[in-house]
Amino acid sequence: MTSGSKVLPSYREVFSVLEGLGSLATSPEEVEKLLGDCSDFLKGCLDSFKPPSSASKAAVESGTVSGYGDQPLNLNESIRKVTVEASTRLALDEVQTYALLRRCLDEDKSPLPTACDDDLVVRLTRYYFAERLQLMKCIQALLERGTDAEHDDDDEVTPALAHARACLRDLLAGGLEEKLTGALCSHMRGSTPTRPAVYSKDRRRNAQLAKMWATQALEETQVMLDCAFYMYYSPAVRCSASGFARLAEAFEEGALGRAPASAAELVNNAWVDGERGEEYARETVNGFSDSFRAMCSVILIEAMDLEDVVQSLNAADGGDTHAMLNVDAMKDVAKALGKWPSDATHGPVLLAWATLLSLAPSAASGLTPPPEADPAKMSARAAGGDAGFDSLLSLLRTDYIKGIGHACKSVLKNLFTASLAAFDVLPVQRLKPGELDALLDILSELVEGQPILCEQFWGGSHGDGQEAPLMNLLVGCRERHPADGVPLLRALSALASGPDAAACALAFLSRSPTVALPTPGPGADMAGSIVPIGRDGEPMRKWKLAMERWEGEYADYEQRRDMGWGGDAPPAPPLPAGPGRSAG
Repeated sequence: MTSGSKVLPSYREVFSVLEGLGSLATSPEEVEKLLGDCSDFLKGCLDSFKPPSSASKAAVESGTVSGYGDQPLNLNESIRKVTVEASTRLALDEVQTYALLRRCLDEDKSPLPTACDDDLVVRLTRYYFAERLQLMKCIQALLERGTDAEHDDDDEVTPALAHARACLRDLLAGGLEEKLTGALCSHMRGSTPTRPAVYSKDRRRNAQLAKMWATQALEETQVMLDCAFYMYYSPAVRCSASGFARLAEAFEEGALGRAPASAAELVNNAWVDGERGEEYARETVNGFSDSFRAMCSVILIEAMDLEDVVQSLNAADGGDTHAMLNVDAMKDVAKALGKWPSDATHGPVLLAWATLLSLAPSAASGLTPPPEADPAKMSARAAGGDAGFDSLLSLLRTDYIKGIGHACKSVLKNLFTASLAAFDVLPVQRLKPGELDALLDILSELVEGQPILCEQFWGGSHGDGQEAPLMNLLVGCRERHPADGVPLLRALSALASGPDAAACALAFLSRSPTVALPTPGPGADMAGSIVPIGRDGEPMRKWKLAMERWEGEYADYEQRRDMGWGGDAPPAPPLPAGPGRSAG
């Protein structure tokens, strides 16, 4: 599919059509023509918005423009001057500026302007920013539809959706990955190539434009992070080691190691919004910062493709060649992550990297990691400080991750299961109660309320693949039952989201062995035969104190009985509610 038009598309219109791809009412012919016309622009990502150029300026000043509408247009002298000046203010190609200007005016139902005043610049800037954002949302929509392909039956794919996926294949073949990641890294570093110029004499208006741009940069970065995730989530795109290193360095510079590059500009210009402007700006920056850190971690984890590493372990022929299972690739990644601290922010990515290195010798026959990628040293870094499984749990508990769909959690579930296998965490019986609780907390955050992930688990849990470590965890919890039934119930509760998964969980529970224990009698002979235990695996403090009181009361009772004082009944031994274990 190649572009049949050099006219700057209306990305709002394109996005509206892409949102309706699943509808039978969407015209396949309209989708094919629209995506064909804008294909080259979509390939360029934000670079499709060009900076001013002498050739474009000359075209506008000549009075004839062919970049808006189907036919060339004749421009009068005043609109030529307005277009050139607006182009300078927006730092945007002159012909593209004219196209946006006409669409902005058509939307407002305004007459053609005779002067480029500050009000027009603000209106046009808002329209321009909206189109930039819609461009990235169009790419995101195509990538999302592409990642759904493996779950669709052939008879569920409408002709319109088929055209969209053909367009996506064309974009990826045309270098979309390089353009997208390049723009994303630029935004992370704060070196975006185009931004409106400050020409107004009004200090408040200049601050308003600067704040608008800072907000725009944050919003564009968020959408590009989502695009990058869906791109690498698709089996059609594999991240190279050099690409991973470039992303890791940019993410560290613009999200993981500090606040986003545009944050300071947004806060510094927030005074234009009045007394609460700065407070609101800081809340906005904090929200973007949290979501950036979460998505950067998930993208880097997904880029390592641990699922493919695990599949290589089980493939008779070793599977396809993994992009990072060679010495040169490991050196690139190790260099990029070499100075990362073992803290909660960097911990999930370090855990993924340590997992890959631990599995590498088995996944790629004959591979010996280089000294800078030593599995033992990397495992120590990944487990040190606030990293390790605690950092994965912290990531899962962020508001952004808790509020998204199953795709991101699927990536983190792959990390969890692969790390269980890589570091020989199981069997459950040798785990301390606190360690088992941490694993069950992670499991709950991953799959609770995620029917698709639960069904994936039950569907693949009886093989030797990605779900096997989770099944081993579940079986280990069952082996602790009934002496300690809480872990089993917690695990099954998490894995029972959705009717099909709930049925599987119930069937698993029904096959569990049962043990009958005698009910403690009222007499002193059964005192202490059943010991209530706490979450730390030790007898409950409340029960121990009650037993001490009872022992004193029972000693007094025996003394009165032996001396013939009173005929009162003996005090009953305590048994507080809670998990129990046999003392025998």
